Amino acid sequence: TDERINTTVERLSGGEKARLIIAKILKDGGNFLILDEPTNDLDLSTLRLLEEALALYDGCVVTVSHDRWFLNRVCNGILAFEDDGRIVFGLGDYDDYLEKRKQRTAPPAPEKTETKSAPTKNQKKTKLSYNEQRELDAMEEKILEAETEVEELESMFSAPDFYQAHGDRAAELHEQLEKKQQALKKLYDRWAELEQLKEVLES
Repeated sequence: TDERINTTVERLSGGEKARLIIAKILKDGGNFLILDEPTNDLDLSTLRLLEEALALYDGCVVTVSHDRWFLNRVCNGILAFEDDGRIVFGLGDYDDYLEKRKQRTAPPAPEKTETKSAPTKNQKKTKLSYNEQRELDAMEEKILEAETEVEELESMFSAPDFYQAHGDRAAELHEQLEKKQQALKKLYDRWAELEQLKEVLES
């Protein structure tokens, strides 16, 4: 809104600061980006914009992320630091890396096991179940509601007079904020899981 355009950066919430930084980077251009957990604190619509921007980006992007769904959408190569200290690079997305790592580390499977697992892979659903589709359809509204609740609490904490107005409830409000942030993360994870499943089934 017009009145918020004069807000100083220090008054922005964590998610707003992340969006501002990413917007500045994408605006300035360049041919090489390094992004550290770029999906943290992003709402659903901004996450989609980021994925689209990176997909259209002409340069090279190195990103560190724990969001496997994000990696599957934007990466064409994975540089992995594995448990034994080895650094492994492979072409493809994160699922491709997991499959290759499984092939590298798994002992040779008995022939009987292989013949048993093969048909299981082929027996796929062709679309989401009725309940899964309903859950996915309602997910965006739930995420928007959860984001609004988190942003309202974050705005309270960033207000200059927070401790004067709510000092006696600071611990309680902080606990509420953590719970709502965790609930929002679960919604994001479930949304990404359903979107990924839908893409796999329809491909």
